[in-house]
Amino acid sequence: MPWGLITRSRQFWLILTMYWFYVWGSWFFFSWFPTFMERGRGFTKAELSYAVAVPFLMGVFGNIAGGYLTDRLSRRYGLKIGRRVLGAGGLAIAAVLMFLGGFIPGKLQVFILLSLCFGVMDLMLPSAWAVCLDVGRKYAGAISGAMNTAGNLGGFACATVFGYLVEATGNYNFPLYVIAGMMLVSALLFLRINPEKKIAIT
Repeated sequence: MPWGLITRSRQFWLILTMYWFYVWGSWFFFSWFPTFMERGRGFTKAELSYAVAVPFLMGVFGNIAGGYLTDRLSRRYGLKIGRRVLGAGGLAIAAVLMFLGGFIPGKLQVFILLSLCFGVMDLMLPSAWAVCLDVGRKYAGAISGAMNTAGNLGGFACATVFGYLVEATGNYNFPLYVIAGMMLVSALLFLRINPEKKIAIT
């Protein structure tokens, strides 16, 4: 593995940083979504026993659609458009939906917004993993593993910081604004990734 060459690549760090910020969004659903809906929006535990599955079902559809669309767009318009449109676009729209989920009062409305948020957010996921293949070539496995590690670190940060923000503010909405900001940063970083530029060619 030419790690020296890889770690000197701007592309490599853009991918890792993009994914670190993105995972704040997904880890909200993995770690805090049920608690947010219960304590922040008044769902009962009985309601949540079924409701918590809905965002993940939306994520399944988002992943399948995102994989199909990013390849179709890439064949028609090239890798830059094909990867960036869904990558940055999905993250930006998800950031807006996450912000609205914290801003709009109510119960059912917020549940629908956040379920859509997870689906749209996962629409970008195949583009992110495909970028690792595009730029990594025979080192794609190492690039993918590094990206996923960065994501796990971001997820740990999200799960931890969310709790501290709730404790400090007494408000379950404020952390959603922070997460929305993280996803917006991720969208901007995705726009700077060039899937046509290989990280290491040996």
